[in-house]
Amino acid sequence: MDFLSSFFAVAEKVGLLFILIALGFLCQRIKILTEEANKCIGDLVMYFVTPCVIINAFSATVYGREELLVVLKNILIVALIAIAMHIAMILVVHLIFRSRNEDRRRVMRFAAVFSNAGFIALPLAQALIDTPASREGSLYAAVYLAVFNIALWTWGLVDMSGDKKNMNWRKIIFNPGIIGVVVGLFVFTSPLYMTFGETVGIRLPGLVLDALSAVSALNLPLPMLIVGFYLGKADLLAAFRDGMSWLCIAVRLLAFPLILLLVLWGMGVRGNVLTVSVIGASAPVGATATIFAAKFDRDTDLSVRLVSLSTILSMITMPIIIGLTQVIA
Repeated sequence: MDFLSSFFAVAEKVGLLFILIALGFLCQRIKILTEEANKCIGDLVMYFVTPCVIINAFSATVYGREELLVVLKNILIVALIAIAMHIAMILVVHLIFRSRNEDRRRVMRFAAVFSNAGFIALPLAQALIDTPASREGSLYAAVYLAVFNIALWTWGLVDMSGDKKNMNWRKIIFNPGIIGVVVGLFVFTSPLYMTFGETVGIRLPGLVLDALSAVSALNLPLPMLIVGFYLGKADLLAAFRDGMSWLCIAVRLLAFPLILLLVLWGMGVRGNVLTVSVIGASAPVGATATIFAAKFDRDTDLSVRLVSLSTILSMITMPIIIGLTQVIA
């Protein structure tokens, strides 16, 4: 696939996301979607929709033994990439963002590291890679999201709050995304040591699969409504005037994904593993930046501007970066 074809294919998928974001923006402006309703939608996505997406990805396809071993190897590679990438990003933001204003410094570090992996990267991986016969996009994105959540609830929580006592290991272990991966992996791999047949993988009852698919389908529209809600509240003019906001967004949307792409390509990583890793790295600032900023009394207005402006600009940067990735993958 040439670059232009890949660019327009990605742009079409990203464009779909932004149509839904525009709906959320409109709902906020005409007061159909309120702060309380937005929070409830976020909880619904986090506690129910995301785990269903992950479990559905692991259970929707039954692989032969050799295929399963290849997929498991790729899952491990994606996990190692996500771990190394988050460690590297954390080190880099500590060097770049050293403002004397503690609230701004902590918000920008958090925003540069944590993308909208759950609300944009996961749906985009589904849209670009998944087919009726395979859910590799969701599989690998789910593993990336598990590592993301561990980083979020450890370093992210401590750095934004400024207090290690806020780190709760129970929240880390029993995070909905982690639970979804554990359950999904059990469904996916348990027959590996239970059967000697040609294929492996528990086949869930049709009714359960239908229910998982129905709930998983909500992972596209609901997160986009949340992003649109924040866009409706943002003071974008203030973001345009803030030079450090531009630096933070440039690091999040351009520097991190392009460096990751070059490093992985140089190491020989190809295919869906490369594509999903770059999708996760190229997503805009996550809405969790605003959630955490509000919780710990940091600069909430700055976080909203970073989320909103990066989301708008990602409509240009993501098709370019992901399109390039698909061409060389």
